[in-house]
Amino acid sequence: MHFDFPSFPQSLGTWTNEPVRNMDATYWDTADATLLRWGITMRNRTGGGDDGWHLKIPMPKTESTNAASVRTELHRDGASETPPVEFLELLSAILQGSAVVPIARVHTERKPQTLSDSRGAIIELVDDLVTLSRGAHIIDEFREIEIELINDAAMPGALVIGEILGNAGAQPSSVSKAASAFGPAAQKQPDIPQLPQPGKRDLPCDLIRWALSRQVRRIFHAELSSKITDETVTLTAELTSLEDLLTALRNWLNAEEQEFLREDLAWLIRELSVGAELSQQNEQANDAINSLSDPRDRHEAEMAIEQYFSSKSEAAKSSLQAARRSDRYLFLFSDLINLARAPEVTPAAYEENGIWDRIPTDPCDQITIAHHFRDIYKKKSLNINSKLKCTNKRSQDTNISELMRAIALSGKSDPAASFALGMVLAVGSKP
Repeated sequence: MHFDFPSFPQSLGTWTNEPVRNMDATYWDTADATLLRWGITMRNRTGGGDDGWHLKIPMPKTESTNAASVRTELHRDGASETPPVEFLELLSAILQGSAVVPIARVHTERKPQTLSDSRGAIIELVDDLVTLSRGAHIIDEFREIEIELINDAAMPGALVIGEILGNAGAQPSSVSKAASAFGPAAQKQPDIPQLPQPGKRDLPCDLIRWALSRQVRRIFHAELSSKITDETVTLTAELTSLEDLLTALRNWLNAEEQEFLREDLAWLIRELSVGAELSQQNEQANDAINSLSDPRDRHEAEMAIEQYFSSKSEAAKSSLQAARRSDRYLFLFSDLINLARAPEVTPAAYEENGIWDRIPTDPCDQITIAHHFRDIYKKKSLNINSKLKCTNKRSQDTNISELMRAIALSGKSDPAASFALGMVLAVGSKP
């Protein structure tokens, strides 16, 4: 653990030694490290200036970032001895009912230094002495140096510091403290393995398992993200994409084994979509109101529409919350894990002819295959996408006359509102 810090160029800025901090973190997980194998860490920490419970969740790469992944961190104050209920509800699809217990303790003696320049503090360089223990047994001790950016513009300086540390003998490491504390269990694949990309000449069963595994992983990431942000559009899109993929792969998948899964997928997609549909209908209703010339009629109609959609939206939120806490929801995600790990395929999936040679004739199925296997069949996928157009099977166009009639009936106790909406139906509807 002996390491002599090198000198850094004065041109980088001025270094200031900060007070030494002693931090204790207890990591919680299942007995077989389910969370950590997903890249998730849940800990209770003291002494770091942000005492309390921390939950770190990796988010997949997006078009707006070049990083392989980013981590969302949630923090909850409090000295409770067990994880917050909201954390456990957030992780329910991944935990699948498994209990979380304290797995390991990480004690860190941190000696920080801050680098400042004309912009202020830009980099924190920490020298950590780490002690890992499980129960009453110390399992490892090591020294770790970390470079943390305070100002994103300081990246060039951080690279210089990293190079100097490397030249002085510091060895890079990608293993986290938590992974070191958990031991061999942390090295196992997650419940849905991240498979290497197959080649176009591989058997259809290998390509199918790769595509399903990748898509189900995307669904689990979207499920976590949707609970954090309250945004369900991405999860709905990922579930719909899987539903379309199962349809397009019907020549190679056992239809009987997919029956209940398909039903549950349709159920959850519907539960998730209600809110978006109501928002679309609300916009259509407001557009219709704008056709009224009398401001008094318009005002009455606006009040009736606001009341109608407010009650509908609350009911949709309550229904979705109940769905996400139901056994059916957990069973669906359990079935998705089984689908990704060992999909039930037909004998045709073991024949040497590739998936591309047996694409169904439906244009939507062809585009689905081209989308999910575009990394393998690049040229063919590009050709199909440029030639075919697929009509949205889930068109949510609303008959505005029927919608306004429903709103009028819901407010029938208010004659003024019913009259105003009747005016809209008569002169402002858009069939």
